[in-house]
Amino acid sequence: MNFKKNLIYILIIFFSTISLSKSNENIAYIDLDNIVKNTKAGKSIIDKLKASKDSALKKFEKKEKALKKVEEDLNKQKNVLSKEELKNKISDFRKEIASFRNDREKLINDFNMKKIQEFDKFFKKITPIIGDYVEEKNIDIVLDKKNIFLANKNNDITNEIIKLIDDKIK
Repeated sequence: MNFKKNLIYILIIFFSTISLSKSNENIAYIDLDNIVKNTKAGKSIIDKLKASKDSALKKFEKKEKALKKVEEDLNKQKNVLSKEELKNKISDFRKEIASFRNDREKLINDFNMKKIQEFDKFFKKITPIIGDYVEEKNIDIVLDKKNIFLANKNNDITNEIIKLIDDKIK
């Protein structure tokens, strides 16, 4: 009984001396997707990539239509051509299709690499700008909005960063 009493006193003293602490760290968050979509430099990159993609798609659509026409012609000539001629034409057609697929895959890979490189350059340009802002405002941590479940909207510095980037990157 005495042991329980002493334990309770010790626990009361222990918990009463613990003070609630509040962090002095200044934490902010930014929406990187919003920064890319709403800065002049980000919009420029998106527009260039979209134009490049559209022109490549048009080129491949023309090639695809031409291949479909060749396939239709082959189907029409099945009964007219000899088996050897038909085999040769089908073989050539398959090679053209394989070449078309390889070209398309190469273009897609090149496009993805270009996209990665362009955004990499963009983020290398904006990182020092964000760093200077963080130092100026004495912010300890900046997080990406995607990784935050819930936060006060006052900690969102995205619009301020967008203005800074637009001012500094032309």
